[in-house]
Amino acid sequence: MSEEKDLTLKQAQAAVKAFAERNGWEDKPNIDKLDHLHEELVEISQHIRYKSEQEREDFVRQNKDLFTEEIADLLFGVCRVANQFGVDLEEGFAMVQEKILKKYGKGKENNIAWKKKTQ
Repeated sequence: MSEEKDLTLKQAQAAVKAFAERNGWEDKPNIDKLDHLHEELVEISQHIRYKSEQEREDFVRQNKDLFTEEIADLLFGVCRVANQFGVDLEEGFAMVQEKILKKYGKGKENNIAWKKKTQ
């Protein structure tokens, strides 16, 4: 995998695809990778379940490396699933971003703020 730290979604997806190819993993839709993503999400939720809001905040702050690794595992898995289904994550994110802004945005100010933060 690449040692670059500032990867775009497209570059991350391509890096995961190249990694899969080097390991002989097929990028065909299958339930295993979806189950893996579900397991990762459950694992993350178990760390904060049944804690008060303050306990959750403290736990996350004290275990940032744990959550960084778990969320990065999710991103890797999402890249695998996207490759298996032939989905371009950047195009998909742009589509969903527009939909979310329409649904939850508070007018033009919100749309501009989001775009400035992500550019």
